[in-house]
Amino acid sequence: MKISARVRGEWLAIPCRKGDDTIRWLGEEALRRYNKLKPFSYTEQSKSIQLQVAEIRKTRGGAILDKDDKVKDVLDDNDFVSVVLESDKSSPLTGPAEIPYIPEQVPGEYKPPEEYLHLDGNSLSIDDLVRLGKGAYRLDVTKEAVDKVNAARKLLDAILEQNKVVYGITTGFGKFARTVIPKESLVELQENLIRSHSAGVGAPLSPEKTRMLMALRINVLAKGYSGVSLKVIKQLIDAFNASCLSWIPEKGTVGASGDLAPLAHLALGLMGEGKMWSPKCGWGDAKYVLEAHGLTPIKLAAKEGLGLINGTQLITSLGAEAVERAGAIVRQATVVAALSLEVLKGTTRAFDPDIHEARPHKGQSDVARLLRSLLHSETFPSQISG
Repeated sequence: MKISARVRGEWLAIPCRKGDDTIRWLGEEALRRYNKLKPFSYTEQSKSIQLQVAEIRKTRGGAILDKDDKVKDVLDDNDFVSVVLESDKSSPLTGPAEIPYIPEQVPGEYKPPEEYLHLDGNSLSIDDLVRLGKGAYRLDVTKEAVDKVNAARKLLDAILEQNKVVYGITTGFGKFARTVIPKESLVELQENLIRSHSAGVGAPLSPEKTRMLMALRINVLAKGYSGVSLKVIKQLIDAFNASCLSWIPEKGTVGASGDLAPLAHLALGLMGEGKMWSPKCGWGDAKYVLEAHGLTPIKLAAKEGLGLINGTQLITSLGAEAVERAGAIVRQATVVAALSLEVLKGTTRAFDPDIHEARPHKGQSDVARLLRSLLHSETFPSQISG
């Protein structure tokens, strides 16, 4: 029998003969192969510490396996397990040590895009956003956006230097708005804001939806209104371009009041906490996925935690995807209608532009024009048949 074992996001095929070996042996064998093969997620830190197996879990469901049980008694052929190392055990702040196995997100063939799309905070279209979700572009920001971001951060730094009392910068949040936070605790305040709001539940967003959410957040920060530093924005861009995607549960947004929980999960992974996925590493602890791609976790400064989670980019990205899909459905339905009319020998006169201009419905005129393009008659020669 064969078992697929995951160590730090890497999947290893472990042959178990007849399954008479123990779960303990399976974990140690997976770690031995990981150290021998030195895959993409193997880091310099791995060499300097003695890696030890803490526990072995079934990847689907997360059940902990007794190390003294035999493989054949608790696992099936071609089953999946996750090997948790002592150095990687998560704290209550970063969630459970392992996550459910998600077949479509197991690492596979991935070709990073070569073309760049430059964001300025104002001109991103739905079509470009959907293409960003599909991995068609790498990201950067325009020079104008860089100037705005730097100017905003300069203003925020001036507020700090002058010891002004400003909500969310030098005070607490909500009912603690009147509580002034000492300078030495401002970074801790922002970090704890991210951790406390990482309270979403459910399965993670797909890589496509996570990329859309991330691109939208970068686009909003490029406006230069948030006070988030250019360094942090560049780190978000680097993570996007490497497709290092935080674990973001599907449920937890409060809609128009803010996608606080989803955006907090996005920021948490970029801080090197919680879980993260990339095409090369699969799922793993965020700090190791980032390190494997040569990236460093973001270090928040004053106001930056608030700047990263205050927005509605999840519902906006999902709405943009819905608009794009609805447009595709309309185009397909129009083609079907044209084919049906052709088969039934119907007339194209019903789609005369004068008829449709009499009504103030742009969509109706657009569909009529598309039908005239698809259909051919002496009255209205097809616009695409030549």
